Amino acid sequence: MWPASWDGFCSNGADRAHRGPDMTNRIALWLIIILAGAILADFTLNDGQALFFLARRFLNLIEWVAFWR
Repeated sequence: MWPASWDGFCSNGADRAHRGPDMTNRIALWLIIILAGAILADFTLNDGQALFFLARRFLNLIEWVAFWR
């Protein structure tokens, strides 16, 4: 499915030896728990200032990337 110029990776599992482990439901659940805990802690301890800062920085990044497009 992928062109040969993309390092030979294909979506049919033939490149299994070259990839890392798959995302499992357990890993996804732990990531959600950690992110939800961090967001809750930010709102509890900082009134959401860290998320607001990250959102502003992300918007600056989007503007910077759009400039170089």
